[in-house]
Amino acid sequence: MKTLLLDLSVACRFFARRRAATAVIILTMALALGANTAVFSVLKAFVFSSLGVPESDRIVFVWTVREIPGRGGVDFSDAYPNFQRLRESTHFWEHLAASIGTDVNWEQDADTRRLQGSRVTADFFSLMRVQPATGRLFTAKEEGPGATPVALISHALWHSAFGGAPDVVGRTLRFNGAPHTIIGILPQGFGQPQGTDVWLPFDMPQNMWTLINGGRQIATYARLAPGVTLAAANAELKAFAPRAIEADPANKEWSWRVQPIRENLLAGADRALIFVQVGAGILLLLAITNLASLLIAWAAERQRETAVRLALGATGWRLIRQFLVQSVVVVAAGGALGVILAAGSLPVLQQLNPNPQFAALLSRIELDAGTLGFAAGLVLGTGLLAGLLPAWQARQTAVSEALRSESRGATLSRGAIRWQQAMVVLQAAISVVILSCAAVALAGFQKLDRVELGFATSQRAAFRFQFPEPAYGAHEHRARLVQALEQNLAREPALARYAVTGTLPVGDLQWGGGFHPQAASGEYAKDPSVFHFRRVTPGFFATLGIPLLEGRLLNERDRLDTPTVVVVSKTLADKYWPGQSAIGRKMRRVSPADAPPVEIVGVVGDVRDAGVGVPSGETVYIAWEQASLRRAWIVMHGRGSTEETIAAGRRALRATAPEIAAYSADSLDNLAWQANALPRLLVVLLGVFAVIAVGITALGTYGVMSQLVANREKEMAIRAVLGATVGGVLRLVLWSNARLAVLGVLLGLGAAWAAGRWVTSLVPGFDAGANWAYSAVALGVLVLTQLASYLPASRAARLDVQKALAGA
Repeated sequence: MKTLLLDLSVACRFFARRRAATAVIILTMALALGANTAVFSVLKAFVFSSLGVPESDRIVFVWTVREIPGRGGVDFSDAYPNFQRLRESTHFWEHLAASIGTDVNWEQDADTRRLQGSRVTADFFSLMRVQPATGRLFTAKEEGPGATPVALISHALWHSAFGGAPDVVGRTLRFNGAPHTIIGILPQGFGQPQGTDVWLPFDMPQNMWTLINGGRQIATYARLAPGVTLAAANAELKAFAPRAIEADPANKEWSWRVQPIRENLLAGADRALIFVQVGAGILLLLAITNLASLLIAWAAERQRETAVRLALGATGWRLIRQFLVQSVVVVAAGGALGVILAAGSLPVLQQLNPNPQFAALLSRIELDAGTLGFAAGLVLGTGLLAGLLPAWQARQTAVSEALRSESRGATLSRGAIRWQQAMVVLQAAISVVILSCAAVALAGFQKLDRVELGFATSQRAAFRFQFPEPAYGAHEHRARLVQALEQNLAREPALARYAVTGTLPVGDLQWGGGFHPQAASGEYAKDPSVFHFRRVTPGFFATLGIPLLEGRLLNERDRLDTPTVVVVSKTLADKYWPGQSAIGRKMRRVSPADAPPVEIVGVVGDVRDAGVGVPSGETVYIAWEQASLRRAWIVMHGRGSTEETIAAGRRALRATAPEIAAYSADSLDNLAWQANALPRLLVVLLGVFAVIAVGITALGTYGVMSQLVANREKEMAIRAVLGATVGGVLRLVLWSNARLAVLGVLLGLGAAWAAGRWVTSLVPGFDAGANWAYSAVALGVLVLTQLASYLPASRAARLDVQKALAGA
């Protein structure tokens, strides 16, 4: 212990004599270690957390899958009859449960608050292995048609709305216009389905109990039986598909698969975070090479001291330990500052919510014991790794040669020089990798940004609302409410245009629109096609700036008592009636089976429903008066600010139906941004890493080249005596560094190309083929290293020849 304390004291005194350089090292390590700690805290919340569920790795979603032209296999929710077949005919589930998302309008005195609700079967909580913190759970007798009006609430809602009052259980609250009794509070941390505030007993509209096509709205959860793997479950589902088709032909062309709940919830964010963590690790590797380079240089300054200690009997291990302690001390100082920086960044990261479903996970990020343990381990590993090479170099000191040297300057051995030159190569290579990934991602995202969405977003805003049941369970009641709502919207001077729609083209898709298109012969296709199916009021196209290409738009004459008509997208029309007019063509709806065919009256421009990284969809638009949903958007084109536009829409909704709450209010620009937020976030983080990498590379190259130039002072002096000019010496030094940098850039480009392919897999919609980006990065790194070498080179060109030759 005394020896360790002595080593710590020596290290602190050593760095105290080099305050400026030490400050740079500490800041460099703080940035690299802080970035790694912050990213790990997010990774831990997303990838390594239990999601509030015991053995969450055994819980899966059971999806129905259908091949969509141009999209591949697309996952859909299932229909209740199929859920019943799965529950009765399979043996590889420990539990199977169903859920339907619903919005809950909570009426409080004169105000209405929107809550996220889920209707779940009673065995949902057995599947999740969760027990209430207080109260009780549902029973199977309380679910089904006319479900008992009872509810469970989340632990978070209990505290935010009721202050954690112990008498909440047993209270009666008005949800969706009807009284519900609170029977229990779920434990802290549980929030499945993600973001749920209120759980209600399972129930559905009457027709959905038996409907297949048009009834695929159930999320099916399963807990795999012990010993059952994902592969085995998928194999069982492959065998289940023929039985489902035999039981109901509506299941033809559908298949089933399981997906881990974590994979579904994270939607690719886990892979992106792992990529970001790797990027932070590469940044740390760059900082380590920087520190190792300086430690090698400082070891040369202490060469005589090291030789004396060896001559007096010091062991090699004693010297190695001292150098390792020295490295760990300076890294620990950077790590402490890095933890402070990471703690300051967490609130910012929690606000960078690219997807609302991540909100619960983001709220869990913290610098807990696990994260601090990771940071401590990273500090120790970094310190040992950075100090290992300088320590070994010191151990190899030739005692007799060092003691015979009369020079008070530092003279590196040939091995040390080669290692420092290797550090220059490695720094250049790592910098190329980081900067290339950032440049390729930026180039690709610029490509995405130039893709036209097919609709206007500027000065547009929108919010959602849910039609409470049972008051608005029937389509006619929803249609009348929307008529009154549009009349109130028309009275708002802040609104230039407005519309109501079931879905917005910002990743909010409504699949399940099954149709049999009519061929040129007049016959209907035997097999149905699945399209995006969007219910809209007539003002939708003008509000979003979607152009009419042929025929007419939907209008006020398209009512429930008139023949059903539709407008289709150009992609759909061109696919099914190429070179012909789609106007007057008909399509027969799959559901309801007895519905008369719909006639196409117009063709409009394409929109990218699923974001800019996915091709334009085949979309069918139908008048809200003729078909509606239980959930809707109000989209508005305002004359003023976004806040004024949203406020006007809220007033209109309040005047129409005060019992309905608005939610998810935002500008259309932001909603479109969210559809592509993950690649944007990657670009931002890579950009931050790139800026830090530039600084570390510049500082590291400057430090290494300063030492290498100092080591060649006598050589430079002799060249000057022999007639070398200032310019000649300057070119010699710069050329020596340039050769090292070129080698590092070439190595880095190969690694960057491979890394770019990985970025491509994580950022959809573009590839890593931006050759100009690689070229620009290569040139930039070469220029950066030459600039960092210029000051040491200029000093070498103007050195004091007599002093250098005298070895002073």
